[in-house]
Amino acid sequence: MPFSLLAASDGVTLKEAAQRAVLQSPEVTSKWHAFKAAEEEIGVARGGFLPQVDLTAGRGRESLRPGQGQREDYTRSGAVLSLNQMLFDGFATRNEVRRLGKARLVRYFELLEASEGTALEAARAYLDVLRFRELVRLAEDNYVQHKATHEQVQQRVQSGVGRRVDLEQAGSRLALAEINLTTEIANLHDVSARYQRLVGNLPPAATVAPGELGGTLPASSSAALASLYRNNPTLLAAIENTEAAQYDIDVRRAAYVPKVDLRASSDNTRHYLGEDGRREHNVAEVVVRWNLFRGGSDRARERQFMERRNLALDLREKACRDTRQTLLIAYNDVQRLREQKIHLATQVRLLERTLAAYRDQFNIGQRTLLDLLDTENELLSARRNAVNAEADFSLGVLRTYAGMGSLLQALGLQKLEADDPQSADLAAVDAAQLCPAEAVGLAASERAALDARAMAQLAGKALVPVAAPAPVPAVAAAPSAPAVVLPAAANSEEEPLVARLKSWAEAWMAQDFNAYNAFYAPAFVPGNGLSRGDWEKLRRNRLSGREIITVELQDLKVNFAGPEKAQIKFRQVYRSNIYRDVTQKTLDLIRANGQWLIVGEVSVPCTGNTTGGCR
Repeated sequence: MPFSLLAASDGVTLKEAAQRAVLQSPEVTSKWHAFKAAEEEIGVARGGFLPQVDLTAGRGRESLRPGQGQREDYTRSGAVLSLNQMLFDGFATRNEVRRLGKARLVRYFELLEASEGTALEAARAYLDVLRFRELVRLAEDNYVQHKATHEQVQQRVQSGVGRRVDLEQAGSRLALAEINLTTEIANLHDVSARYQRLVGNLPPAATVAPGELGGTLPASSSAALASLYRNNPTLLAAIENTEAAQYDIDVRRAAYVPKVDLRASSDNTRHYLGEDGRREHNVAEVVVRWNLFRGGSDRARERQFMERRNLALDLREKACRDTRQTLLIAYNDVQRLREQKIHLATQVRLLERTLAAYRDQFNIGQRTLLDLLDTENELLSARRNAVNAEADFSLGVLRTYAGMGSLLQALGLQKLEADDPQSADLAAVDAAQLCPAEAVGLAASERAALDARAMAQLAGKALVPVAAPAPVPAVAAAPSAPAVVLPAAANSEEEPLVARLKSWAEAWMAQDFNAYNAFYAPAFVPGNGLSRGDWEKLRRNRLSGREIITVELQDLKVNFAGPEKAQIKFRQVYRSNIYRDVTQKTLDLIRANGQWLIVGEVSVPCTGNTTGGCR
């Protein structure tokens, strides 16, 4: 892995950087304070269920004129104790408490959304620091190579054995190497500044490569979507917001019914209207108040909040679509980059060999300078692509976890203190019904068919490329434990080979890679220029458990080339719940320790091909 060059035992890990960002980010802490404010707001509304008690007391001078020409001045004092208890308000208080409970859940999921988003951005910045440190190293190595080549050519020109045009070409490539180096250094500066903004400090000198992150991802995009509908905070916040909007409507409808209150008061006054002594006035009553007309304001307000609920429903639908798209793209990136990393590693390895050979040949005059410089640039490009693919793969895994709403859990991060909601408090809505789990299915290019076209072109019989593959009819799901359909052996000599072939197909159908790989000899060499290790990785990825597979082998022909060698040709009909093809296969086998093992395998697609056993 390219990042392994940067690993250090005492460096800051991706988890530590993300944890620091989550706990210290102003965006996260602001969401936490909004959540705590929403909790206290519920207490404000609950006060409406309890009685309101007021005490009013006063003392002052009064002047009384009971008749013409009469005036009496005196000091009056008194106190009034009043109690008001709501008995019925059309359930306005109850619905307001419920609305605020839903608003609290919205703030809670917004806090989780901010935490997941901050953790993802911190992880992105961490990976970018790793990425551009490695790209700077590659640019430095590239500069060193071009500088050495330039000096070598310059010495040849000065000694009279080199051409000046070669020196100019080498100087041009050296200038380009300097430009690339300064560009990568500038990029590293920019991502370091972004890391500082998100995490709170500059990236340390030692950073630790994250290693393999995709081991616990769901086996299929549909399973990932199911996790999204259970855990994604953006979607859950939108769902709870629609519930809050409905309770808001119920609060407004309370204006149509009478309000009933229990009121009690005790008024004690001294020198009331100038009379000596104390006057006490006590009242206890049930008061009914019913608004009969308010100019249509209540109806208009109800319609206003109904439109707000429609707005919440639209935002929920938008959240469904946005989160689904984000997750599916991230999940597909992981699958694509996992395969691309294998091919990029192969490309880098082969280009390194080519460059070493070209340099030796250039030194003895068998290669031109342009050949050498072009190969050096091609190798740099391949190495850059490999580094970017490694970083993008790790980031794609983290984006997938974030899309499912489980990034904090996957990284083992601690969130800011907040009580998790009880399941009974959540909306009784199945998000999978609101947002159907429809994963995008794209037909992958059949490499075997492309290889066949290439071989036909090489032989002067190029197949006509098809603009788009014909739609494959839906294939019914295969039974859980299908049996291999195989013709009987022609004679007793063929029986061991036919039985071996059947076991080989059954291992593939059972998706048991170890058992399947055991049928191939150590000397087996894959086609298409793949190494044995790359071939095994591709085969293992195919056996992911996402398909239910059946294999039918037809037109079996066995040819022996001695007691220890044999060749089997057959027509293979491959079916699964997501894929189907028909190929003509040829297996070359040898007998080793009493077992037939495969040393060669050739597959030719039968689509558009009626030769070689296809029909």
